[in-house]
Amino acid sequence: MKDIVKFLATVLYYVEKKNYPLAVAFKRAYLHNKPRKIESNLLYEYSKRMLLSYYALPQSKRSFKVRYWLENKESIEIKFPNWMEEKLSTLLDINALKRKLSERWMWARVNTLKTDIDKIYRELESQNIEFEVDTNFYYMIKIKKSPVRLSSLSIVKDCKLVIHDKASSLVVEALKPEIGEKLVDLSSAPGIKASLYMMLTENRAETFLADVYFKRLSREYNLLKRCGVDLRKIHIIHQDSTKNSVIKSDKILLDAPCSSSGMINNDPSILLKLSDNEKIKKFAKLQKSLLKESLKIRANKLIYAVCSLFPEEGERVIEEYYDIAEMPFSNYQSGYSSYKVGKRSNRTFPHIDSTEGFFISVLNLTKL
Repeated sequence: MKDIVKFLATVLYYVEKKNYPLAVAFKRAYLHNKPRKIESNLLYEYSKRMLLSYYALPQSKRSFKVRYWLENKESIEIKFPNWMEEKLSTLLDINALKRKLSERWMWARVNTLKTDIDKIYRELESQNIEFEVDTNFYYMIKIKKSPVRLSSLSIVKDCKLVIHDKASSLVVEALKPEIGEKLVDLSSAPGIKASLYMMLTENRAETFLADVYFKRLSREYNLLKRCGVDLRKIHIIHQDSTKNSVIKSDKILLDAPCSSSGMINNDPSILLKLSDNEKIKKFAKLQKSLLKESLKIRANKLIYAVCSLFPEEGERVIEEYYDIAEMPFSNYQSGYSSYKVGKRSNRTFPHIDSTEGFFISVLNLTKL
């Protein structure tokens, strides 16, 4: 018990004080305060559930919070910041969302640039990993149960199997990738979507990948290389995309920086960064600026997407472009109905789709 308290308190320290995402906080804590005789999978699950219940814990020192959670973990509720509780209650079934967040699931995709699908299936089966093949996209797999951390597998380390949420892959599919075309991705790092785009075009498209942070671009380049992407087709652009330098492309992807509130099922540390709605306001302003600038590019189609549950980052940003907005997918939920553009956009939800929460809309630039 003492070892577990120390470990979870360390995780909490890294999240509270260092603003680390859960995966990084867990790795640091595991390196320095690894408890004896308890599996890492269970420790990770404890860390996740504790953070989901963070706002239901006593406002006290970390060790006391952890003890309180351990003593009450079977009955303690998942709780969001008060403003977020109120906001989401008007938009969706918040109780269904919370119930789903307590479940475990993960998506991954087979990287056909480096391997065959059947080989991955056999490897997962040999590891006693329970999985389900997606019915929409041949390369997507839903991991239902695994005795090992997926990231520890050699096929993941070699980028033959890429941990990638299905909702994120929908953003790329909305582009309808075609061989021979040019794509500009205005907020491209860390490169997961770019690697899928190149996979779907069999390394026969040209991509211009922009990001404001050089270190992120460097990591993206290395990821694409590890994924088997033809780097001769990749053009890295270090820029603030509110002052874009690209003039022309066939298609534009703007997966804009956002609150990441749609990712709380995978990283509940995000909740601690959303103690108030100021970040939502800040991101909405940035998103509008990025979108306005991106529309200066001569192109046929633009995909606007955010991993957010809030309309301020989705429908409200796109609302003024209603006349050129088009729904990407007919078999997914439309956006929030309180907004006109909601019927011309899609939303995914953890409690409905078992994916991250995304907003996706297509702007048909030929109508401008």
